[in-house]
Amino acid sequence: MVFVLKLAVNDFRNIIRDHMFVFLFFAYPVMLIIFSRILVHLVAPRIEDMFPLAGRFSVVFMFFLIAIPMIYSFIVAFLILDERDEHLLTVLRVMPISRNSYLIYRMFFLSLFAFIVLLIFPPLSGLIDGTQFSYLAYIPVAILFALFTPFLALLVSSFATNKVQAFAIFKIGGTVFMLPIFAFLLNLGNLRYIFSPIPNFWSIMALDSVITDGTIDIVSLVVGFVFHIALIGVLFYIFNKKN
Repeated sequence: MVFVLKLAVNDFRNIIRDHMFVFLFFAYPVMLIIFSRILVHLVAPRIEDMFPLAGRFSVVFMFFLIAIPMIYSFIVAFLILDERDEHLLTVLRVMPISRNSYLIYRMFFLSLFAFIVLLIFPPLSGLIDGTQFSYLAYIPVAILFALFTPFLALLVSSFATNKVQAFAIFKIGGTVFMLPIFAFLLNLGNLRYIFSPIPNFWSIMALDSVITDGTIDIVSLVVGFVFHIALIGVLFYIFNKKN
């Protein structure tokens, strides 16, 4: 436990030293909340006659919930790339803490912060109708969304050999992982399952049930957890083999 606290302190120091990390870690979640508030109270009422934006708030909410773990996965991936460049992952082979334990810590430490932001975002955003939205039903969905942080971080750090490639993977991933939203934006019905190979499709399915009915979609939740954990396990293995 003491070693984990030391690692956490060191991580905060690394984050604070980098202006981009500071912005992403602290400022970006606040900006999402401020933007959603501006959208709800200033923009939407003025353009409601031309474009009924209020009816799309749930889709905007989904978009932001995907963006939150992506931001924290970006920080994790770049911390790992820095450590790999400094040969820290090689040094870990002879350290008291095992390499796997360190990587598990690295994957899930910032996932905790993603989860915290995911928890506080719904009431602060103003995008969700509180009469239908069940906060208790939302908590396991927030955990599922937080699992996207280690998944994407491992995906990038496993296949990117440098930061330029990492940026490229994030750009491509940012497009691909936003695609499931179109299933709800365009009301595709059962055709939405064409997006089911994308892991966060199941997170959005579970979220949609919470938003519309205030209930837990057990099937989507279970499939989402199994899918994410399986992908994280595979990527963890690939990362260890390559590094």
